[in-house]
Amino acid sequence: MKMIVDSGSDLTLSQIEEYGFYFLPYGIVIDNQNKVDQYEISNEEVLAAIKQNKHPKTNQATMEQMTKVFTEIAENNEQAIYLAFSSALSGTYQTACLVKEQVKEEYPNLDLAIYDTLSASMGCGKLILDVQDKIQQDYTFEELDQYIKVKLEKIRHLFTVKDLNYLASGGRLSKGQAFLGNLLNIKPLLHVEEGKLVPIEKYRGSKKLWHAIIEKMKHENSDFSNETIYITHADDYEDAERLKSLMQDTLSPKDVIISNIGPVISSHTGSGTIAIFYYKELS
Repeated sequence: MKMIVDSGSDLTLSQIEEYGFYFLPYGIVIDNQNKVDQYEISNEEVLAAIKQNKHPKTNQATMEQMTKVFTEIAENNEQAIYLAFSSALSGTYQTACLVKEQVKEEYPNLDLAIYDTLSASMGCGKLILDVQDKIQQDYTFEELDQYIKVKLEKIRHLFTVKDLNYLASGGRLSKGQAFLGNLLNIKPLLHVEEGKLVPIEKYRGSKKLWHAIIEKMKHENSDFSNETIYITHADDYEDAERLKSLMQDTLSPKDVIISNIGPVISSHTGSGTIAIFYYKELS
């Protein structure tokens, strides 16, 4: 069983190579130059551009990229699973379904299952790594399919940002709201609902925000002892470490792993973003 991943998962090239994943990189456009994610541009370069008041644009994986990967899978008689970036944030999933049908016309043996994760960053990445773990445990496709469908209902994303201006520039807030929020040290908490970024609440200062995150996690999962929590950040390692320490003290998880938000996702979230990913187990 082979896995296909795209830039929306925030997995690094080293992880992709380690597990032998097929990779569908997106494009990132800065100063009218299109760079291939991870191969030609890093998250440091994207964040540097944002600090210079540039607004990177992103392009989803192309039909040509998908056709090449799907054809290779068919020619190798491989069975494959593609966990795609949220269809509410990108057209990648829909394009992949279309390309799959086109490739099947020439290669009827193509054995490929495509899932819309309705997830982003390490929400998608966590699921991919967990599914890969089950593949290594020799799960059958039917068992993997059931596992994926259960976990898709449980994956949770929590996001916060330091500078509200970038959310305003992306249309998530008005400029007036962003100015007032920054002035009053307002910290927004957002999550992903049906694949879209949705605000939950606003808090005065980081301490209240961190407390709210921990309480929400406790409300959604009473036992993190077998859970790996992922924290991703864009140029804010110190706060990510503070949050990790707080989680270890209050939630006692199996592990908390910190990683960088990748170039594609940081193009849309800006600098100072922190995101947390885990599974909800309580209704």
